[in-house]
Amino acid sequence: MNEKPVDRRVRKTKRQLRLALMQLMSEKNVKDISVRELAAIADINRGTFYIHYKDVYDLLSQLEDEMATGLSAVCQKHNPDEYSGNTFPYLSDLYHFIAENADMCRVLLGANGDKAYTDRICRILRDDHLYDFVSNFHKDADPTLIDYFCAFIISGNLSLALRWIATGMQETPDEMAILAGKIITQGVQVLSKEAAE
Repeated sequence: MNEKPVDRRVRKTKRQLRLALMQLMSEKNVKDISVRELAAIADINRGTFYIHYKDVYDLLSQLEDEMATGLSAVCQKHNPDEYSGNTFPYLSDLYHFIAENADMCRVLLGANGDKAYTDRICRILRDDHLYDFVSNFHKDADPTLIDYFCAFIISGNLSLALRWIATGMQETPDEMAILAGKIITQGVQVLSKEAAE
């Protein structure tokens, strides 16, 4: 049996609740957020909230799961063989995903985010793409060194993405993908004038 598409009003309500929760979580801990204030900021009544979620933690959990599932889909879409010189299709899709979810990335993966959730996101990045990608190009590399390299690349990209969001996302996602790709492949050489061209 086919599921009915989500009603436009339901999508709007859920979007309002997402924005309200991210706004409140940028100001205080989730445990200090009530359904009453969340509903007030989202401009819905509490009864509407309870149609969709049990409580604030249920809303947060569903948002976290949606973001993790979306990220996994981005990672699994790309074949490790597709890298070609100066184009980075995986990183481009990744930074587009980050741009579309900037509010959640800033709050959930930022300084006040839940470390367990950040670890979950990092595992997805590693297990659903990066480890296989690196192994494909360095077949004889020690698996422990590949693990270290992946940890370094993932934490660097996470910091780069959060810095990009914090500074107003002046660059396009494609420009960020190129920058991230050059940093990964060229390291500190990317700071020289020749590498920037």
